[in-house]
Amino acid sequence: MAEADRQFGNVYAALANIPLADLPANPEAVRLGRNLFLNRCATCHGSDARGAKGYPNLTDTAWLYGGTPEAVEATISNGRAGAMPGWGPALGDQGTNEVLAFILSRSGRSNIDATLAAAGQQKFVQFCSACHGPEALGNPALGAPNLTDGDWLHGSSEADIRDVIVKGRISQMPAQSDVLSSDRIRVLVAYVLSLGSEQPGT
Repeated sequence: MAEADRQFGNVYAALANIPLADLPANPEAVRLGRNLFLNRCATCHGSDARGAKGYPNLTDTAWLYGGTPEAVEATISNGRAGAMPGWGPALGDQGTNEVLAFILSRSGRSNIDATLAAAGQQKFVQFCSACHGPEALGNPALGAPNLTDGDWLHGSSEADIRDVIVKGRISQMPAQSDVLSSDRIRVLVAYVLSLGSEQPGT
């Protein structure tokens, strides 16, 4: 890393005075960021940044922690640790069926049992709304996903969603500030946001 900084540090430093929000429009910043992405991030997010089951797609608009330049920079720099508890023991089979029906109804699925969904709404408010909100719209401050938008990190089938409700999930993205300079992280932000996934104001 020291040798790389000696050889290439000035290339990144030349972009240091450009505002972070303007970097995605800079071709050199995007080129450098893509190279870093392929070396540091593609193992999990894929070479096309579209992710995989359990690894976020960075080309869509479903940002767990917000899609502003500053939020993306914080995610890359500091990493993220997300944890959802498993609610299976507390809900039981019937309660799980009810919460599942409510979540599916909120995400626009058809042919959902309305009675089950109504009962599930009450349990959702009790067990899930502290993170996901009473309307299941999520909370970027906590990394709690919006459950109404049709974007599912751990799979979109009923079996996948049920499994998450019952067993919970623990996800972690490692911090990059330990291995990458702030100038390199900035061009990574530029590349990620150049993919067209920025959500201003989130």
